[in-house]
Amino acid sequence: MKQFVLLIFILFLFKINAQDTVKVAVNLSPEEQAQQDYNNGLALMAKNDFTGAVDLLSKTINAKPDFEKAYYNRCVAYTSLKKYNEAIADVNKALSINPKNNETYFAKALVYYSQGNKDSAHKALDNCLALGKHAEANYYKGMMHYQANDMDEAIKYYNGAIEVKAEYAYAYNDRASAKRAKNDLPGAIADYEKALSIDKKLVFINNNLGSAYRLNKNFPKAIECYNKVLAENPSYLLALNNRGATKLENGNIEDAKKDFESVLTKDPNNSSAFNNLASIALMQKDYAKAKDMATKAIEKNAKNGAAYLNRGIAKQMLHDESGCCSDWKKASELGVSAAKSFLNSDCN
Repeated sequence: MKQFVLLIFILFLFKINAQDTVKVAVNLSPEEQAQQDYNNGLALMAKNDFTGAVDLLSKTINAKPDFEKAYYNRCVAYTSLKKYNEAIADVNKALSINPKNNETYFAKALVYYSQGNKDSAHKALDNCLALGKHAEANYYKGMMHYQANDMDEAIKYYNGAIEVKAEYAYAYNDRASAKRAKNDLPGAIADYEKALSIDKKLVFINNNLGSAYRLNKNFPKAIECYNKVLAENPSYLLALNNRGATKLENGNIEDAKKDFESVLTKDPNNSSAFNNLASIALMQKDYAKAKDMATKAIEKNAKNGAAYLNRGIAKQMLHDESGCCSDWKKASELGVSAAKSFLNSDCN
């Protein structure tokens, strides 16, 4: 998804609950001072000064202990500071004052999500949705079901997000990724294109669209999408690597090799690019180079299962029977299904 997407959005999704500002007076009453501290705290949050915001919102709460919005916004500030216990205490206090505010339940869900507490996040999101429609709550439910590999439920909640907010580019993108996982490539392509029609600046969506076209064997369209990404952001190495892989699948070996080498020029630690060069070496029957490239891929990322698969094939061709079986076993453990057929046919 981020892709699917990810935590990069969380603070954006919080809504800062503001109130009308008051005029600054020379001699402020306690009520006016509390309101001014509150407003100034929100201004600091808008500037990402969350420590300063907590100080001012704390002053407000000391003066007005039942100020729901102050607790809510201090929760947002604490979450930004990764002070999750304090954030939960504040959001619970806000809910004790007003248990019918679905925005507060959403804030609670984001605190739990930031902690990695998915069960509690789901519960808070359910409470949020029980109080009314909420695009972002549906989106997060969809995202967590996607992460749990439950694509049908993910799509259901992405549908809910789009129903509430028709121009929700991220929801279209993530729904497309869920459809792609279900091998609904036409549906995925349509959703990625819809997401791009809403926000062309989200270049990662073009990368995702390229991958959908690649899976659909429409290699020219896939390369066109990757080219758009790289024209916008030449440092987007995932798109460059994907473009090389598309060229390789389409039989354009030399151009593919140039893309992978270009990736390594910009990122010498890119495990995927090393493994893709290993694949080319296998195709060209240069087994010593294939073994070397796959080994470098593994050195950069010990969980690169495809690199173990390729190195196993290279070792077999170099008559290292025990070495190839060991690599295929590791590849299988890392989830590479193709390794099982090699193990079953060539290893005890």
